[in-house]
Amino acid sequence: MEGGNSPSLQLQQLPLATAAVSVQAHTDSFSYKENLIGALLAIFGHLVTSIALNLQKYSHIRLAGSKDPRAYFQTKTWWCGLLLLVLGELGVFSSYAFAPLSLIVPLSAVSVIASAIIGIIFIKEKWKPKEFLRRYLLSFVGCGLAIVGTYLLITFGPNSHEKMTGENITRHLVSWPFLLYMLVEIIIFCLLLYFYKEKNANYIVVILLLVALLGKL
Repeated sequence: MEGGNSPSLQLQQLPLATAAVSVQAHTDSFSYKENLIGALLAIFGHLVTSIALNLQKYSHIRLAGSKDPRAYFQTKTWWCGLLLLVLGELGVFSSYAFAPLSLIVPLSAVSVIASAIIGIIFIKEKWKPKEFLRRYLLSFVGCGLAIVGTYLLITFGPNSHEKMTGENITRHLVSWPFLLYMLVEIIIFCLLLYFYKEKNANYIVVILLLVALLGKL
């Protein structure tokens, strides 16, 4: 009896197995499309952010080299840069809804590479031939490594991630790891700001740490 029923059972199980494979293939395809959309949004956002920062820098440079009494926030160029900065950050934020953090975060290297190229072409940052090896060749090597690392992370990164919904965001914002992180960051920022203002610790490391803490927030 078992031998006679075996082919029938196999025929019944075959459609189920085929459906499971079809669902898995559809899920993998959907994950790939989501990751692609997220990666493109992140790249677009970082490119726009690089353009925005260079526009603002150009506004400062132009004011410093002229007798214009206006402040930087009274120029159209600076405000255009600010609007583009907001647009770029919105693009990066939107990408979190489609792709995992392990894929989106490495794409921030696009901003560094774009800023280096725009700074040379648009702002026309000058350099001396003797300084080319020290300043630019190593920068190009670093940009190349960033591109290779980004490609590897995109290719071999995970395809699954937690959906970004209002409930998930609220749950993480009130979780103790995030609250503890915020407390530590605020304490460190206040200490650095105290040493910078009261103790005249005008070191580039202190200034960069202050900026990095604000950027992390």
